[in-house]
Amino acid sequence: MEKSAKIYIAGHHGLVGSAIWRNLQEKGYTNLTGRSHKELDLLDGVAVKDFFDQERPEYVILAAAHVGGIMANSTYRADFIYKNLQIQQNVIGESFRHGVKKLLFLGSTCIYPRDAQHEGGCSPHLPAGIYE
Repeated sequence: MEKSAKIYIAGHHGLVGSAIWRNLQEKGYTNLTGRSHKELDLLDGVAVKDFFDQERPEYVILAAAHVGGIMANSTYRADFIYKNLQIQQNVIGESFRHGVKKLLFLGSTCIYPRDAQHEGGCSPHLPAGIYE
C-alpha cells in the first residue's frame, strides 16, 4: 500500500482497530479514515453505502463488531450473530461494489457459541481449550 492510500478502518475506536490505526500512523500512512458508531451505524446499509460513495476507500480493514463479552454472547446469541453478520454484509458488500484493492476482515472465536465444534480442534497454542 502506498503511504497516501485512503484506508478505512471500521472499528478504529475498538481494541484491535485502534491498535491498527496507531501502527499504520507510526509506519507513515497519512490517509486513514474512520467513523464512530454515532457518525456511521454499520448496521444501516444505506448509511454504509453513502459512506463508501463519499469516501471511496482504496483499502478496508474490518475490525468492527457488536461485542459484549462471554455472558452477553451466551445470553443474546441470535442478536450477536445477526448484528455481526449485518455489519459484515454491509462493509464487505460495499467494499466489493466499490472495487477496494484489499479487504482485511478480522474475526474472533468469541463471536461463536462456546461449545461450537471448530474444524481441526483447538490450536496447539491452546491445548486445554479456550474456556477450561
